[in-house]
Amino acid sequence: MATIFINDLRVDTVIGLCEWERHVEQSLYFDVAMATDIGSAADGDDLDKTIDYAAVATQVESFVKDQNCLLLETLVQRLMKYLLQHHLAIAEITVTIRKPQAIAKASCAGITASISR
Repeated sequence: MATIFINDLRVDTVIGLCEWERHVEQSLYFDVAMATDIGSAADGDDLDKTIDYAAVATQVESFVKDQNCLLLETLVQRLMKYLLQHHLAIAEITVTIRKPQAIAKASCAGITASISR
């Protein structure tokens, strides 16, 4: 088992409970870690038998921009389920979302969640 990951993927989107948050895009930063068996891909040097992290990054950005969530909890849960549905090679996924503008005196706030098949 191996972990294929993406760190610090920035996606600008509208999210939040506060009234002002519903009218401006904020930058969210995503870390996505996907556990998978890399044996077949490594043996054949075949991208089609593994998780294409460039494709995942594109999907994360597109999915997040299409959502209309108030809470990071809702967004992370929906995103993990979406990625599991679209990438059968993922055995387990962990997603961290950081929201830098959430708390004035903190560098960021966020959530980390995991789900497995």
